[in-house]
Amino acid sequence: MKILILDDGYKGNFNQSLGIAKWFPKGQLNIINVTLKGPQYSLFGRKGKSPFSVKIVAILSFFGAWTLAKRCLRFIWDESYKIDKKEFDLIISAGSMLAPINLVLTKNLNRAKSVNIMTPSMIRLKLFDFLVIPYHDYLKLRKKNLQNLIVTLGAPNTLTDNLLFSKKDEYEKKFKVDKTKKTIGVLIGGDDQNYKISYSYVKTLTDTLFSEKNRYNFIFTTSRRTDTDVVQFLKQRLLEEPSVIYSEFPEHSTHSLYPQILSLCDFIIVTEDSVNMVSEASSLGVPVLIIQVERKKKKKLIFDFTIEKFVEKGYSEYVSLDKLGSLYSKLRSTSPINNKKLREAEECAQKILEKLN
Repeated sequence: MKILILDDGYKGNFNQSLGIAKWFPKGQLNIINVTLKGPQYSLFGRKGKSPFSVKIVAILSFFGAWTLAKRCLRFIWDESYKIDKKEFDLIISAGSMLAPINLVLTKNLNRAKSVNIMTPSMIRLKLFDFLVIPYHDYLKLRKKNLQNLIVTLGAPNTLTDNLLFSKKDEYEKKFKVDKTKKTIGVLIGGDDQNYKISYSYVKTLTDTLFSEKNRYNFIFTTSRRTDTDVVQFLKQRLLEEPSVIYSEFPEHSTHSLYPQILSLCDFIIVTEDSVNMVSEASSLGVPVLIIQVERKKKKKLIFDFTIEKFVEKGYSEYVSLDKLGSLYSKLRSTSPINNKKLREAEECAQKILEKLN
């Protein structure tokens, strides 16, 4: 099976596509970067920019004007010419920017099927051959009986046992892990239109964690959305603690051992703002605590329903903001053995194959 993966430069999006693609037996994977010409815009409360030109392609796709959409795509993306000369069985993409590009490419190729991850904007959902959407997006759909839908609890990812644990022994030696102590992995997200992770919040969290630093090892990582001031505080604070055996800060660290470094963890603590991080944590098969962060809105969020599902299905426990100080009580009450692993990328690939055959 020949598979084309579209990469918009956002690691979180790409990892979802790659995670699913890797589970197709004997899949021949081809990756192409999508960089579009023209002016760009930013959404309030979000990092990154999107090109205006892709909106035109989306509108043309909505009305089924595939020839015009193809001409427009060729004008804004030089690499589109190369796709016509190749044959693919699947084209996989993630996010709204790549969704219309995926459709235009599949409509102009003979046998290719479109697979898009996450709900796209400005496009009729039934146009895709397969649409992989998280539970919180599914709840917002008016039509929930579309035959092309594959609903996931969280976000597909590239994590497998082989990837996670292949270097565990090497890392234990490299970081001189004290095996008489349990190791806690702490995954900290960042700000968006709904959530806020402030300096004071992270100070409270680290003060709580290090109150029992003689009993645990710690691994810390942040996200690309983490506020710069928070990152700077953590970099300084963690240097003062010998119990921190490894820390990593995307866009600030010079190298990355994530996610394999998580193989050393006996417990994971992850902030609720990142469905990607929660999904990755739940892939490890160790007890996971999802901790509440500060909110920009008082009303219940659609993401809260997803977190509730993670707890309901036994992938994690939840710690509210007012209980943050009693984090260790909750940690010690969780089961020390939890073999339940979230493997949504594999399940998505299996469902696609079943419908193709």
